[in-house]
Amino acid sequence: MVAATTLKNGVALSLAMAVVLVPTVILSLVLRQKLRFPYWLGTPVWTMAAMLFASLSYYVIRFISVEITDSLGIYLYLLASAAVVSAVFTGKRITTLAAAGAWALRYTFGFALAAVVISAIREVLAYGSLWGFTLPEPLRLAGAQMPFFGFIMFGVFSAGYQWVRRLLAELSRLRAPLKLTLNEEGGETP
Repeated sequence: MVAATTLKNGVALSLAMAVVLVPTVILSLVLRQKLRFPYWLGTPVWTMAAMLFASLSYYVIRFISVEITDSLGIYLYLLASAAVVSAVFTGKRITTLAAAGAWALRYTFGFALAAVVISAIREVLAYGSLWGFTLPEPLRLAGAQMPFFGFIMFGVFSAGYQWVRRLLAELSRLRAPLKLTLNEEGGETP
């Protein structure tokens, strides 16, 4: 999220994540489970594939902005390394191509949600604009352009996500006995 200083960058990173992660996760599954590649041989193969997909993602993200790859710089290839790490750690739980694709799409959606929200906030605070359009009453905070601000925003976003997950789990836990009680009184089955 450090590179996501504008909404365009956040959208570009999200598209690049989809282009890199989905095929990399599927390739790692095919290499490990279908072709029985050992980890020591499969890891360099899907790492090189992730870097290739990151390079190819340029042809998708350039439609957002021609100079987007210049502003993303090395972060595009760091994103590819994140895809490799994800592919390695997910292989132990996922056994089908459909499950691998679905997991990669869910991961990409979560990444995109965080990237778009964080980058939009950073663009508004840092530049007083959104998607390049100047806002009427810009509120500027020069520190929002700095990498540490991206890390702080990511930490706040992650903490908020964990809080919502715990709240939903607690509500679900509290509703379960209530649902059981209502079903017993009404004679209905769950």
